[in-house]
Amino acid sequence: MHLWLKPTLAQEIVAYAREAQPNECCGVILGVGETAEHIIPIANIADEPKYNYHMYEKSLLKAFYQAEHMQLEVIGFYHSHPRTDPVPSPTDTRLASYPDVAYVIAGLKDGQARLAAWSIKPEQVKPIKLVISAEKPVIEATKLSIVQKRAIIASAIIAFIFMLVLSLSLLPPAPIIPLH
Repeated sequence: MHLWLKPTLAQEIVAYAREAQPNECCGVILGVGETAEHIIPIANIADEPKYNYHMYEKSLLKAFYQAEHMQLEVIGFYHSHPRTDPVPSPTDTRLASYPDVAYVIAGLKDGQARLAAWSIKPEQVKPIKLVISAEKPVIEATKLSIVQKRAIIASAIIAFIFMLVLSLSLLPPAPIIPLH
């Protein structure tokens, strides 16, 4: 999995992160598949916005409607870490409630802006390749996991057995052989 951001979108996220300092900023990433097309900043209404974020629900709902109106999907969320690296905190991991989207973090440690993307599922945090370029990236096909390979083999065996049973059921009855 990867996420493609055009440089202008990456710059917008960093600009929002810098504007929000010392608080965290947050927002929604709209696009198609793994291609980001548009970002929507959302107000951070967390009790302690310096250390975490909580998106204003009405604005978040409006962003979902806007995505539908623009014929796009919500493919990710972004937020900033004003003082640290762009790595999900335990709070980020615990509160991630959309397992099929990318989570982009803008880390501003020591004033240097760095972006990183993550897949966050219950008890599983994995980096996502974040591609920031004007041209759509060519991504190599990923290798199949052992589970995917086993699923393909099992499907082939089931299909073979089904076709064998179907073929045998379509055979005409055997002729009666006289016993004399």
